[in-house]
Amino acid sequence: MRLIDFNLSVAELDPQLKLYFKPANHPALPVSSLKLLDHWLIVEPGTTPLTLDQFETRVQAAGGSRQLAYSETNQVKLFGYQLREQKIILG
Repeated sequence: MRLIDFNLSVAELDPQLKLYFKPANHPALPVSSLKLLDHWLIVEPGTTPLTLDQFETRVQAAGGSRQLAYSETNQVKLFGYQLREQKIILG
């Protein structure tokens, strides 16, 4: 999913929703930091999840065509999200 597509689809959501991502065959992990790498926007796990508002503030300068992903040994694309229990879970 491209950053611009994500931003457009969450524009009307509560800015205090917490962000998580779900690697394959693992529980959801909090998105605590972001890294720009070539045409990727890499979400990185940590202990405290970013809110949607914090995420949007941090990616304002990033190009909208960047692909959302998480990193294992290579970048793994994130294709969408779901809302559960006041959380946005990227997957």
